[in-house]
Amino acid sequence: MRSACDLCRLRKIRCDRATPACETCQLAGLPCVFTPQLVQKRKGLRQELADSQARVQQLEEVLAAAQSTPGGNNESSAASLSGTVSPAPQNLAPQDSPAISLVTDTHCLDTALASFRWHIAYCGLGNPLSTTRAAFYSNIFQRTGSTFDLDDFLNELMQPLIAQGLKGARRSASIKWPSNSLVQQCVTYYTKAGLYSLFPFADAEALGVLVKADVLNHPKTSRAAYRACLAAFTANITQMHRHDPMFRDADPDAYAHAALSLVPGIITEPADTRTVEAIMMIAIFICPLGQPQYAEMLLGIAIQALYNLEAHRMRPASETNIKPQQSNHLRALFWLAYGMDREFASRKSQPPLINEADCDLDLPPSYVLTSSAKHFYFKPLSSKELLYPTDLRLVLIKSRIYRLLYSVQSKAYSETQRLQHIRELDHELSDIKSEYPAEFRPDSFATEDAPDYLFHDLSIRGVSVHLEYYYCLGKIHGASSTTQETLSSKSRSLLASSEEICYESARSTLIYVGRVRHYINYHTFWIHAQFVLTAVITLFRFLIMLPAAETFMRDIQIIEEIAGIFAPARQTDEDGNFFPPFHFTHAFMMKLVSLAKMAHTKSIDRE
Repeated sequence: MRSACDLCRLRKIRCDRATPACETCQLAGLPCVFTPQLVQKRKGLRQELADSQARVQQLEEVLAAAQSTPGGNNESSAASLSGTVSPAPQNLAPQDSPAISLVTDTHCLDTALASFRWHIAYCGLGNPLSTTRAAFYSNIFQRTGSTFDLDDFLNELMQPLIAQGLKGARRSASIKWPSNSLVQQCVTYYTKAGLYSLFPFADAEALGVLVKADVLNHPKTSRAAYRACLAAFTANITQMHRHDPMFRDADPDAYAHAALSLVPGIITEPADTRTVEAIMMIAIFICPLGQPQYAEMLLGIAIQALYNLEAHRMRPASETNIKPQQSNHLRALFWLAYGMDREFASRKSQPPLINEADCDLDLPPSYVLTSSAKHFYFKPLSSKELLYPTDLRLVLIKSRIYRLLYSVQSKAYSETQRLQHIRELDHELSDIKSEYPAEFRPDSFATEDAPDYLFHDLSIRGVSVHLEYYYCLGKIHGASSTTQETLSSKSRSLLASSEEICYESARSTLIYVGRVRHYINYHTFWIHAQFVLTAVITLFRFLIMLPAAETFMRDIQIIEEIAGIFAPARQTDEDGNFFPPFHFTHAFMMKLVSLAKMAHTKSIDRE
């Protein structure tokens, strides 16, 4: 047992170990929790020797592969051994390189576990030593009489998987450059399908010029950003539309690795539009892979380039030396970066990278404000109209939610001001919803008796908009629970409605996810994981707090149905490879169901 409680350890102060709570926890009004210290088993000498021999063999294989590559040299070999790339990648020939892994893959058990822990910390559980995590454990113990520790639980899940040899395959991708013909096919596809409307990350005309200039085959005389732009663009298009016959033989991962290998060269060049495009496209490719922290670092580079190009401000054409079309494209890129930045800030409740005070936040002139079926159903797209992957109005309200309810400055607001902000933001969100056509509002879909035809032609963007709405609703009213200990009894009664809205928001999210389960696979898992896990944890909190509620058994059934999406029968990808994140998600949800049932049984026994 640790010598100090979790809160005292977090604050690095002496704990008096008083019962039922130490002085620090009493003053903070938080449960006093002592998390047992894990005893790390030391490896034996034989095991350490075996690990060292395996590492030596791995390095020898990489070195042999590097030396057998045409044109290989000591510099590229050293880069392969370290898992990095040459600081001057623009001097490398556009040929295939040895297999490496610049981006971790969550098919690998260890990487999947690390990603799951990272994500779930921002889904309502907090970091391992946070007061939020401690309160979560304390509530479980008080309501069930059983102890639960997420890290111990996940470690226990690992052991049978390792014993069964299901460690997953760490897929390594070679650095491969796409052919000019494939890049041109992607540009044509991007233009004809109107994909600029959803993903305005590339100027198709400019890419066509680069293809004709044959920059991929002239690395010594071409800017790194130009080559990275073509490789990252091809990676995104062939990945998003991997089932199209024309992209059957493409290798998106290898193209993305090729683009990523040029990042050191890109940041040493003067920034231009291609710089922003290349970095943004690499970040967008990485985001759904389960390691968004890497994409966030790339986003910082892109944002700095956007500032340097003054894309954060609307400037009259007379004050610029660029064509209106190029200016509009830069603004489109700015809003793409702004949306990603606000997504990270909202998810982690941390300050965004873009300071709104320095920016013009007028929506792009070609942004479609008039809501129609085009926002939600598969409809022909036009590059002249901007839709983005989600509604920019929801992006803007996310920014206000963070600033008014979760930022450091918001903690200085009075009780009355905080309640007023919750009401105002709820009203703003309702106004956005009311502007959607009646038949496409989230409420029509998040019901158990919604007709099946509503979901038949629903687009992935439509799904995102609906899930974003409920996420924002939960974020707004979830802020009321952060100050429950200091609020007066009168204010608590006012916030009872917020608690009810949080519950309904989580419940509606899970019912909705159950209706669109066919959209959730190993390609899209990390895109939807935040919505699903946040809703499950929120609903679980209500279940153990109110185990005698009339809706208890139905809510348990809802979580079990969502867990079924990640059941063992679906824990492999289309190639038959084991996908560990599905396993962790299914086991975690079923554990929460078990704990909730224990709370229900305990409440019955108490009566």
